[in-house]
Amino acid sequence: MFSEHQTPKTLREILSQNCSPSDRLVAALEEAAVHVRVAKGKAVVRQGEVFGSFVFIRKGLFRVSHDNQVGEDTILFGTSGDVFTALHSYYANEPAVFSLIAVEDSEVWLVSFEDMRHILSAYPDMMMWMHNLMIEQIYAFEKRYMFFSNKSAEERFINFLRDRYGSLRRAPIKYISSIVPLKYIAQYLKITQSTLSRLRKKLVSNQNE
Repeated sequence: MFSEHQTPKTLREILSQNCSPSDRLVAALEEAAVHVRVAKGKAVVRQGEVFGSFVFIRKGLFRVSHDNQVGEDTILFGTSGDVFTALHSYYANEPAVFSLIAVEDSEVWLVSFEDMRHILSAYPDMMMWMHNLMIEQIYAFEKRYMFFSNKSAEERFINFLRDRYGSLRRAPIKYISSIVPLKYIAQYLKITQSTLSRLRKKLVSNQNE
């Protein structure tokens, strides 16, 4: 399983990715956080519903999806150490526009918006964390746009394997389908599942040469 290749992240480690948290901040966040186990296929955040927490991924694998008139689209993946929320809900109390769904059995911490706002007002290092997190996520969305710009299907797949998902990157290509269902990778890459299967076979063949 994917999570066997991960080291679970503590809240301190997650905060440390975007700021230098004080002991008091870590203690306040730990007190506010609720540990939740999420079964494979279950949604933490559901598109169309108002959501009320920040999600800190302790371990596991999630995908962010959006349903539209054409069908379902996988926007990105989240792994141990990533943070997610429904910004429409946080900013304007509006329904979430994306769902956050577990690809495998996973664990998260939930911190309510009320607790998060209190912590942000009480700890300047948390405000710095939030600032850096938002910049990082805007950058990620811009990078995703460039990811698809003037790239062939094969280039997009190779770039996907080289991306920030460490456990995916370390896994041999022939085992990728046992970690993430091909249909979700195909959605992310905006290619058909048959095209993705062809690319996998080609790259596995190249690895074995």
